[in-house]
Amino acid sequence: MTTLEDLYYGNISPHERYIKRGTRVDKLVKLICKNEEELNSGLTEKQKETFEKFKDCTSELSCITEREVFSSGFILATRIMVEVMQGLEEVEDI
Repeated sequence: MTTLEDLYYGNISPHERYIKRGTRVDKLVKLICKNEEELNSGLTEKQKETFEKFKDCTSELSCITEREVFSSGFILATRIMVEVMQGLEEVEDI
């Protein structure tokens, strides 16, 4: 199967990430969770609702940003490949 077919059939999921234990990302996620638990313990119910709405909004913004960055990266990679292919044609003409 080609990479394009794998992507089409769902064998590749670019949005999924696996976090290795002990990495900087792993440590940051744990710190975020710890701080969130600490923050939540001192909030009223109304403040917790507001905080949940805030987290939902930041999560949605993050998803939109990731999608746009992925798309921009793909477009840039395609432009680079086009330039490489044009460069190969120029080399072959010599």
